[in-house]
Amino acid sequence: MLRVATPADAPAIARVHVASWRTTYPGMLPDSYLAAMDVQDYASRWARALSSPVSPGAVTVVDEGGEIVGFASCGRQRDGRQPYEGELYAIYLLQEVQGRGYGRALVEASAATLAGQRITSMVVWVLRDNAHARGFYERLGGAYLRKRELDFGFGVTAMEVSYLWADTLATLLKRTAPAG
Repeated sequence: MLRVATPADAPAIARVHVASWRTTYPGMLPDSYLAAMDVQDYASRWARALSSPVSPGAVTVVDEGGEIVGFASCGRQRDGRQPYEGELYAIYLLQEVQGRGYGRALVEASAATLAGQRITSMVVWVLRDNAHARGFYERLGGAYLRKRELDFGFGVTAMEVSYLWADTLATLLKRTAPAG
């Protein structure tokens, strides 16, 4: 079940965030960087974001039997460049629940959230070497836009690429609209 995240969800979101990075990014990011990720630190960050009355985005979680197994966050684009207004900031699922349709549902929920804010275009950034995620966004109709270098700090950098949905209403939301 998808639902809007609350501040009480911060520890569970942090657990998913760190666990999914550790299963997704080996070989793309240094093992030492992944091992140093701290769930408590991420829980504090998520608690601040979810409690902020001026938070720039929205967070949706996948709640499976009372356990959060995935999440997505979205909002206005952050880099000031066009041709898009909205951004899918993050989308992560625990490895064991991937392939159940939750990723697609989270992308569609994020597009609907943005549409509710009158934002009709969306971009997502993904590590260039993450072929699985890139294929996922391509299957959802995302069009390759551009690449850039991402600096994680601590001397860790990686290339990332972006995918654009120029009209999220046409490419994502119509898939789930009721017939009639």
